[in-house]
Amino acid sequence: MSNYIFDKFKPDAIINYLGSLCRRIKGSRWWISISFSGQKGSDSVTLSNASAIARKRVVNPTCIAKAAGSHINLSIISTKGWCVKKIKDCPIEGFSSRKDCEQFCFVLKTKNGLTIYLPQLELARALFFRDSYLARAAMEPDTLDFDFQIVREGNCEVIRINIMPTSCYPLELFRELSSRNYLSWILLDDQARKSYESIGRNQKTSGYQVGDYWKWDFHFDPPELPDANLGLRGYHDKKTKCFFVYEIESIKNISANIPEKIEMYHPNFNTPSAESTHGGTSVAPSTIDQYNVHDDEVANADAARRLIDGDKVVFEFSKPFVTLRVSEKKKPITSQKPQEEGGDSHHLDVSAEESVAGQGFPGGEWDTTNDQTENDHLFESKFSCFLNMVENLVDTHDCKMLSKNTRKLPAVSRCKKHLLSTDGNPRCMAVVVIEVKGKVFHLLEVDTSDADKPLSTRILMVRSYATWEKDLEHLEYELVRTSLTWPVQLLTQFCGKKGHLRISHPKTPSNNKGLILPDSIEGWANRTYDRMDDMSQI
Repeated sequence: MSNYIFDKFKPDAIINYLGSLCRRIKGSRWWISISFSGQKGSDSVTLSNASAIARKRVVNPTCIAKAAGSHINLSIISTKGWCVKKIKDCPIEGFSSRKDCEQFCFVLKTKNGLTIYLPQLELARALFFRDSYLARAAMEPDTLDFDFQIVREGNCEVIRINIMPTSCYPLELFRELSSRNYLSWILLDDQARKSYESIGRNQKTSGYQVGDYWKWDFHFDPPELPDANLGLRGYHDKKTKCFFVYEIESIKNISANIPEKIEMYHPNFNTPSAESTHGGTSVAPSTIDQYNVHDDEVANADAARRLIDGDKVVFEFSKPFVTLRVSEKKKPITSQKPQEEGGDSHHLDVSAEESVAGQGFPGGEWDTTNDQTENDHLFESKFSCFLNMVENLVDTHDCKMLSKNTRKLPAVSRCKKHLLSTDGNPRCMAVVVIEVKGKVFHLLEVDTSDADKPLSTRILMVRSYATWEKDLEHLEYELVRTSLTWPVQLLTQFCGKKGHLRISHPKTPSNNKGLILPDSIEGWANRTYDRMDDMSQI
């Protein structure tokens, strides 16, 4: 169940309709007309909260709610051939008189004769409205030009994105790799950017005035999305062979015409310096059990923005890439105790609106992107010394390497150890399978390049290969949950009491505990081989 509620809506309210967008002529805040099942009249929600709103979702659920409708996977060739109609054109009974019947849909047919009606606002929500800033910024076509500077140099193997000091994009989101990658796609991919900016252009050319308000029936030009796969949930009417989409749950195989490595710079980014004590990082305030979202209040610029864990849309890019934070500041960072919220309350009033100094509630920022792109291999360079040690085992000690791979450690509730404290990138673990004298060993190495905490290499003799993949996932979860401590009892369960042991790392420089010196690799390899040799005698 979600950890947020909308302050002004009733418990267990089911969204039935999403209508036009509007704002006051003299205002800048956009609202979406919304109606709930079983309730008279219409209400509204700000565009800043669009990522949390979809048809048939239960708002403020008091128990775990079952998703409405049925699920289908749709593979498309391109969006080029899609027709544009209105909801009232859908032949399903009752749709011509819906409250949102004037809203635009994309219409396409599948190979088996099913006609899909996909509301345009829903596709834009899933593609672009992944956080509050991008939802608001879409309404003005030039916002991205003002807030971000793209720097292309040389052969463009690396592109740098400079975030302007005046940009309103929340710096908190740059700590999340999925948010950085997603923003980079919108900024750098020509198709994505053109589509995103078409929202603001269309709003200006086809909106209309009604009294003191400017209204607009949402429509935009979608990116082509060649060979993409959409996971759709909606209403399947067998009589008319139509499928009306409630919401998009996943978008996979997204074409991203951007380089493999992207750098992002903001003058307020910093990295821990060599003088950082204990290699620690400042700790975020304690986790909130529930956020009360107010969309009629501004956010206070003087308070840290909080990430609200909303319903995720699964993203998967066809070509992996990674976005790195870069900085010119070196800042000593010391470990701190978590800040208290005050009293025994674990509820916090927040606003996802724009920030104003000295006013409003603390800012809340939606975290609704689940990037499942297979990009683990892009972090293999973090394990260069460890892999050099493995190569020494193969070359010098007649060992045979059977496999190697890099895995991102999983996110665990109320814990940030799955991310590096230096740049917010995923913390990864290298898993190398090696054979010594006919016995198979698993070598596990965790990236502690941020020197957050020393963690030895682990050698395992696995008992059950049939369950090893699930066992490894369990091990990774416990490793993060216990703040980067090897779960010894769990290892004993998987390998037996004498089937696992640790190999300490070589000594590191006192001014950089995360650095392993290359000339210490041979001794590291010798110690590892000796321990594996001893274990092979068991």
